[in-house]
Amino acid sequence: MTDQEFAAILALGHETNGIEFKGPGSRSNRQLFAQVVRTALAMANRRAGGLIIIGVADSEGAVNAVGLGENDLSTWRYDDVAAGIAVYADPSVDFDMEVKEYNGNKYVVLRVKEFADIPVLCKQDYQGVLRQGACYVRSPRKPETSEIPTQTDMRDLLDLATEKKLRQELVRLQRVGVIVLPAAHVAATQQFEQRRSDLQ
Repeated sequence: MTDQEFAAILALGHETNGIEFKGPGSRSNRQLFAQVVRTALAMANRRAGGLIIIGVADSEGAVNAVGLGENDLSTWRYDDVAAGIAVYADPSVDFDMEVKEYNGNKYVVLRVKEFADIPVLCKQDYQGVLRQGACYVRSPRKPETSEIPTQTDMRDLLDLATEKKLRQELVRLQRVGVIVLPAAHVAATQQFEQRRSDLQ
């Protein structure tokens, strides 16, 4: 993400379906980290994934980009965050992490990728935040994380999983020679997947 893209996100002044702000704090703050995990599970279940920006206070709709102090920032190490999310995610959540600076303040940005094969479920409780067996999503109606609220949301998630499985099966059938696709189609598909991967 470029500095200009990051500045544009903060300039929005509000969350979106694919962007969630979390207040400043240390990764060792269990309540904060559980909220980050909950959002990461939901973003993984979203088409194209999403961003979690840590260091932005959101109080009753008012966004305050305060950043992270050096002590708090030092606790947000990729390996520790990945291990912490892995405790709650089944299957695992794939994400990238970077530190961005804006107006002299530093922020941690998690770019969560959409699930690879099957939707991600929560595999362990955390009091009041995470529930074992829950499937968290981002509602298209309001920028928030919730357990799957409607049949429509469930169908959308299942459609995404079905599309992924179908793509994988077509590639496998082509690889073993059952399906022969025109070279132009193969090249276009590879180019599409590469661009899609670059955007994530």
